[in-house]
Amino acid sequence: MSEILPDNENVARAVFSPQMIGVDGILLLSAFALRIFKDGTKESYISVSRMSVNTWMTDLKGIPQYKNRRLYGYATLNIGQIRSITLYAGNHPIIYDVIDCSNTNCKSHAGIIVQINDTILTGGHNSIIDKLEIDEPEDFVMVAIQAELLKIAKTNLVRL
Repeated sequence: MSEILPDNENVARAVFSPQMIGVDGILLLSAFALRIFKDGTKESYISVSRMSVNTWMTDLKGIPQYKNRRLYGYATLNIGQIRSITLYAGNHPIIYDVIDCSNTNCKSHAGIIVQINDTILTGGHNSIIDKLEIDEPEDFVMVAIQAELLKIAKTNLVRL
C-alpha cells in the first residue's frame, strides 16, 4: 500500500512551453490533460513533484526537454484543495486524489488521479462514461476535470 499524502502538502506541476502556457504567460487547460503516449500507453495520473521532498526541484528540472518542449516553470497545488474539488459527471461524483509514485530515480514523484465509481480515468477513451450513461460527452467531462485543477494552479505559477 502506498503512503497516504497529507492534505497540507503542496505539489508542483511542471509547466512546459508552448503546450501548457499561452503567449501571454497564462497557464492553459492542457497543463492538466491526461495523454496517450507514443507507444499507446494511456496516462493514468497527472505527474507532479512533492514539494516536501528535498529533491523536488532537481527532479522537476530533470524532466526531459525536447526541441518543442521547454520547461517554463511550475504550478503549485495543495493536496487538500485537490481532494476537496466537488465535481459530478451526471449524478456520479468525480473523486480527485494525489498518490505517491516515487522511485529510486525520482523520490518526489507523485500523481494526481481522477476517478468515477472507483475507476481511474486515463488519457484516451474511458468506457466508464459510456457504461454509466452520462449525458455529457467524454471530452466535456475531461475538460471540466482539467478546469478544476487549473482554478487551483493558475494563481500559483512560478517561472524558472
